[in-house]
Amino acid sequence: MKYAVTTLLLFCCWPAQPCQWPELSFLVGVEKPPYIEVATQSGYELELLQQVSLKMHRCAVFIHSPNGRLLELFKQGVADFASLQRSTPDGTYATLPYISYENVVITRSDLQPPLQTLDDLTGRRVMAFQNARQFLPPAYAELVPRFSSYLEVVEQHQLPAMLLKGRIDALVMDKNIFEYYYRQIAPGDQSLQQLPLFGKNSYHLLGRDPWLVQRFDQALQLFQLSKEYQQLQLKYFQQVNQ
Repeated sequence: MKYAVTTLLLFCCWPAQPCQWPELSFLVGVEKPPYIEVATQSGYELELLQQVSLKMHRCAVFIHSPNGRLLELFKQGVADFASLQRSTPDGTYATLPYISYENVVITRSDLQPPLQTLDDLTGRRVMAFQNARQFLPPAYAELVPRFSSYLEVVEQHQLPAMLLKGRIDALVMDKNIFEYYYRQIAPGDQSLQQLPLFGKNSYHLLGRDPWLVQRFDQALQLFQLSKEYQQLQLKYFQQVNQ
């Protein structure tokens, strides 16, 4: 691979196993289990893209960068595909949706008064994933000034513990990321509850070559009909929920 982009925030990982077919490069995010684990080149998103690539007789290569830079780098010519996109700029082609995120509000079950709507976050201490105000509906961003405190963070692994200890009143984050860390720090605990107040967001890849995009779509649909697809979801989410 030869790319003209120079950045300290960009790094590549080669296929974890030898592969006999041509490379297919993907711009993807950074560490975000259970979706992306950079050191082991594993996680739901990476393994899904690896399996779809193999069905195309291609070897997936991942180029990691913060989510906010993926589209910018793709426009500079880096990689065949850019992940986690919701728009289709001129000169690009969108694949079928390949992944969904469901952001939820998480609170203690004994919180009083209880949360039932977004408006109930008024006066509460809230923490959320980075750029939540950009990705969530406008009604959420409009409420933020009414929170008693608010912080968006990149590293989400400590958030469930802070909620369990009562240091904050509510979390806003993807349900699968939350459950991944919650199971690690408090296995079996049921004192936290999730409120599905935002709905699911589906994302596609962006490509430049319509033929390659079409091949990806065909391979994705084949994979989604396979037992391996269900096994992948069970492996990372304990349920078939994508």
